[in-house]
Amino acid sequence: MIYQLAAAESPLQTFVVRPNQSMSWQGLLFAFSGMATVIIGIGVTCFAIGLPLVLPFSGAELIVLGAAFYLTARRGDVREVITISANGVAVETGRRGPETRAEFQRHWARVVLERPRHSWYPGRLLIRSHGREIEVGRFLNEQERRGLALELRAALRREEGPA
Repeated sequence: MIYQLAAAESPLQTFVVRPNQSMSWQGLLFAFSGMATVIIGIGVTCFAIGLPLVLPFSGAELIVLGAAFYLTARRGDVREVITISANGVAVETGRRGPETRAEFQRHWARVVLERPRHSWYPGRLLIRSHGREIEVGRFLNEQERRGLALELRAALRREEGPA
């Protein structure tokens, strides 16, 4: 998902890129609670009819399911903020706040959309300058990645103006 936070004519362009989250944290907890009730119910029922080994495996299944839900929610909480100003391009990545930051001089920064070697592998969207590069939009699909590349290139051109 891509959000542009400033007007197209503004000297400061900010793009917020984040993964699509199909379910909120509360929705995940609700789904996990429902599944946990069913899993524990099956384990307790099997224990009651004389199959005691099902209950520990039900607990292990619940732990694995909870870990998978947590990791999925955590991965979906990442944000990439790309800010294009009159002098530079800054890319900040993090969850609650910026955890990493990369800065490039705007005049030398280039947006590169690398094609994949194989058709089934995703391409890469890079911002490059002076031998350094950073990948943005890893979680976007190909169409969204191409759209972001076009918007970033247009924002870089818009900023340059006449010399």
